[in-house]
Amino acid sequence: MNKSHFATLSLISMVGASILLGWLMQSSAKPIKASNLKASSPKPPAKIGYPSLMSPHSSPIALHQNRLFVANTPSDTVDVINTKTRKVVRRISVGVDPVSISVRPDGKEVWVANHISDSVSIIDNDRTSPTFLRVIATVQDFGPNTSTRFDEPVGIAFANNTKAYIALSSENRIAIIDVATRQIKKRLDITAQDPRAITVRDGRLYVIPFESNNKTQLSGGYKIDGELVTFNAHEHSIANNNVLSLGHVTDIVKHPRVPDRDLYVFDTKTDKLIRTVDTLGTLLYGLAVDSKGSVFIAQTDARNEINGRSGTKKHGLKELENRAFLNQITKVRLSGDESEKPRFINLEPLPPKHPDPGQALATPFAIQISDDDSTLVVTAAGSDKVFTVDTKSGNVMGRVKVGSAPRGIALESSSTGNLSQAWVLNAVANSVSLVDVSDPHNLLVKAKITLEDPTHPAFKRGRIAFNKASASTTETFSCASCHPDGHTDQLLWVLKTPIVTGGNQIMPRSTMPLRGLRDTAPFHWDGIPGDPYGGNNSAHIRSRVKPNSKINEPESTTRHVVDGSLASTMKMVGNDKKNDEGKDGLLSKTERDDMAKFLLNITYPPAQRRAYTNVLSEQAEEGFELFHIKGDVGGTPGGNLCGNCHRMPFWVSTNTPGTGMDAPTWRGAYDRFLILPQGRLNIIDFDFYRRVAERGIPERNVWQFSWGGRRAFDPVWNMVLEGSTGFSGSFARQVTLNKDTANNQLTSNLLNALEHSSNDGGIVLQVDAVFLNGKQPITTELQYDGTFGGGTYVEIQGERRSITREKLISLASNGQFIGTFTGRHGENADYDHPQPAIWTLGPIHSQRGRQNFPILYNEKKSMTVSGRHIRKGASLIVDGKKVHGSIRTEENETLIIDLVNLPDPGIHFLQIQNPGGLFSNDFIFHVAGDQNKANELQNSINPNRLGSALADAIKRGDLKQTKKLIADGVALNARRNDGSTPLSTASFNGRLEIAKYLIQKGARITQTNRDGNTPLHVAAFMCQTEITKLFLEKGAPVRRKNNRGESAIDVVSSPWNEGLETFYRSLINSSEVDITIEQIKALRPQVLKLLRTKETKSNLQAKAIERR
Repeated sequence: MNKSHFATLSLISMVGASILLGWLMQSSAKPIKASNLKASSPKPPAKIGYPSLMSPHSSPIALHQNRLFVANTPSDTVDVINTKTRKVVRRISVGVDPVSISVRPDGKEVWVANHISDSVSIIDNDRTSPTFLRVIATVQDFGPNTSTRFDEPVGIAFANNTKAYIALSSENRIAIIDVATRQIKKRLDITAQDPRAITVRDGRLYVIPFESNNKTQLSGGYKIDGELVTFNAHEHSIANNNVLSLGHVTDIVKHPRVPDRDLYVFDTKTDKLIRTVDTLGTLLYGLAVDSKGSVFIAQTDARNEINGRSGTKKHGLKELENRAFLNQITKVRLSGDESEKPRFINLEPLPPKHPDPGQALATPFAIQISDDDSTLVVTAAGSDKVFTVDTKSGNVMGRVKVGSAPRGIALESSSTGNLSQAWVLNAVANSVSLVDVSDPHNLLVKAKITLEDPTHPAFKRGRIAFNKASASTTETFSCASCHPDGHTDQLLWVLKTPIVTGGNQIMPRSTMPLRGLRDTAPFHWDGIPGDPYGGNNSAHIRSRVKPNSKINEPESTTRHVVDGSLASTMKMVGNDKKNDEGKDGLLSKTERDDMAKFLLNITYPPAQRRAYTNVLSEQAEEGFELFHIKGDVGGTPGGNLCGNCHRMPFWVSTNTPGTGMDAPTWRGAYDRFLILPQGRLNIIDFDFYRRVAERGIPERNVWQFSWGGRRAFDPVWNMVLEGSTGFSGSFARQVTLNKDTANNQLTSNLLNALEHSSNDGGIVLQVDAVFLNGKQPITTELQYDGTFGGGTYVEIQGERRSITREKLISLASNGQFIGTFTGRHGENADYDHPQPAIWTLGPIHSQRGRQNFPILYNEKKSMTVSGRHIRKGASLIVDGKKVHGSIRTEENETLIIDLVNLPDPGIHFLQIQNPGGLFSNDFIFHVAGDQNKANELQNSINPNRLGSALADAIKRGDLKQTKKLIADGVALNARRNDGSTPLSTASFNGRLEIAKYLIQKGARITQTNRDGNTPLHVAAFMCQTEITKLFLEKGAPVRRKNNRGESAIDVVSSPWNEGLETFYRSLINSSEVDITIEQIKALRPQVLKLLRTKETKSNLQAKAIERR
């Protein structure tokens, strides 16, 4: 066929397709042009954003004939590469964050696990089909409350052409899918954490849980033996909440009774568990099975117990030898009902020897085996390498450098069955390397294919640095080794943590997740790394330390963490290597700066159980109320009010008085089983924990320990599961409309929710569609436009014709349309657009007691709150739905929010969404029938609410709010529960203008607090000179005695000593008062002089009066 004739046929085909699509979409003959767009015309297509969600991978690349299917996770596509031309020939839109790909045994379908969409996209791979290389169905599952029951799928494996297995990582289950109906038929429980990699061979399903642990725990128990048990755990953790472990010797130990199930084997005919195998590694990344049933696992084995004797032997980082993990491949042969003893293939010399520079193979990840069982082809994700291993000897034969973080391998064999090529997905670089492996001893990169990548450049560069094992002295581990995918390895470590006040050892600490760091500084239990506020911390309980980063430069907080980690954990003790800016440790200034930005933008994935309607369940609402308002019902009501410390917006606050510890977030608790600073309740001697550990440590059961297992408090877990992490409940949700689903009720419900959310701006509803008419398929992309034609789907490209949902359903019912509807994110989804935050008035970081949530009624539809990262044009969301109102921003992160219409009386939840961006946290407010009902509600929730609000306003120096509260009728001379009065609070905190206003409005300068101190006592003792002068001018009595018989002169007359300094430090440390010990020491004599001068004058005046 000549080129001219081919072009003519192509043109005819294109014209025919256009006519057909026009007919199917019932479009007008006139296209809509940009020049004549009107109010009645469709909106311009919305831009799509791509949040960087750090999803894990397992087998993200698959080969079938000459087509290579690659999970382009950042772009939400499967990219199809022609292996002969080495070109991307098709980009198939799937769900959000595709992470795993598997080809059905007969090659007819390609299945793709979408980690964030909680779905599996099914791609037609039949060349004879009109829907070839298009998504034709979606596998997912929802509960009656419209939340997913198919959370975070990863690995996919086929038993045969009729049955598939999907690893539901956060559910700790394997879903069994009927391939024909696309329905879940059964679930297999995995009694371990985070199953990801799965495979089927010879009638067996093999499953490895990623976070398998390594039998380590804190050395607590009931009977101290000096080895496994070095302290009484009941005394430490149950009888007393000994946060700093003072008086106890704490180690990290390997305990033989801690469950460590690493491999599960099921019969694919019966789906019965055949066996489990223990102790094969710590973090298990990939697996392969040979023809004889030998299993090979790519894993890293943590060495956290090697230097874990920080209590009994005073271990520190030196004993770790800069080898946090052993990079290994574990081989275990399964025969009959038994398994042989595992063999550990060490990829590097064992400590104290270390690999030569450039020879480390950090973080073995993807693993495949040759057809003849002789050779393993493996990636080292931390070293950016592909290497080969002889399966018999265990020797590494060859290695070659590829792109950043290689996580997937697809092997290609020659016609003779010998290894030929390996296609490698470099997940962070987002590229594919083609490696010649025909000679396993001499590997050669033949080509590199770069995939489209919308990731923010600084975020990508920072993530590359985060995954680089060359950041460690021995090049054997990276930052990602302990924080895989920005999360946590769920282990205890002894690092270079400062010794706590009153302690004599480094305390073991749990690895903290890096998700959601923004606006939660400082970033560790001890209140030290990245602290922009200063104050106390665990190493300085009775003193106030200076900030080590800048409040207005959030990158400075994470940069402090980066510098500290590279100078300690990542550096061999004794090594004096410095970077290009003269700082200890490796990585350049540019890499550190990029990593600091990267760390600030690691977000939590969407809330695990948030409904696709974006509406909180009644149980979640109750959980919010219990956590933030009512307290620990079932114990002492109000006695343990979690929200006083774990405050909004992100359920975290800093520098707890008395311990210096932080209150880490409850966000993401559904994916963390190691709780409290040292895992103090995760101790196998506790029967309550042992029972939970034997079941695989379900997070809900572990976190129930926090409230003593009292059932009345259980709704708090619903708050954890549903609380906003920045996304609408409809984000990433999908539904495929085809002949089988067109008249399905779930399809209708999902479309209703997605369209509603699109109308509200919560998502961009996009459809990847194919119209069918015989053998002539026509593909197109549509977006939902709720403002056009009463709500229609409009072409993104071309003539921008529209079609109604009803027409699409009709076409689908007749087999003429298949389309996948996906709730995509708006364009503002990167580092430059952080999550908005709302909280009760006051500083975001400090523990200030009870949170005072607004109460509205018809005559008062405005609330004043604190907030940040609010953009112009932001939307108000109440109870999951957009409402009319306005947002005004004022100084000191103050927001005034006006609602046009109020919801019904009761508790409600406010969110703010930035245009095309993230949602805020869920913020509580109440609605009452009228002012009287509002007052009753205020009194029932917090009888001292106005007094508390006034105290908060005075502490932060908010004169405007002080005036408002006084106008609202707050008592000016009443004592609060803590015994303070408004004027004594102003005196303590040095708020001169507020003190003047309080006196003007009737506050008595003689009114005493609970200790009998007048405001002058307080001002004098805290050396607030100007306020002291004010009170003296107003006639405050200098010799008025408090309950201890002391006058204002007496409280500043005693000589300076260590006890006095300690007392001052504790006062400064537990408050926001802006004064230092040095200032107090210098000012005390001046204040004493003021008081004595006033006393002298008063005495002289008194005598003069007497003489008259």
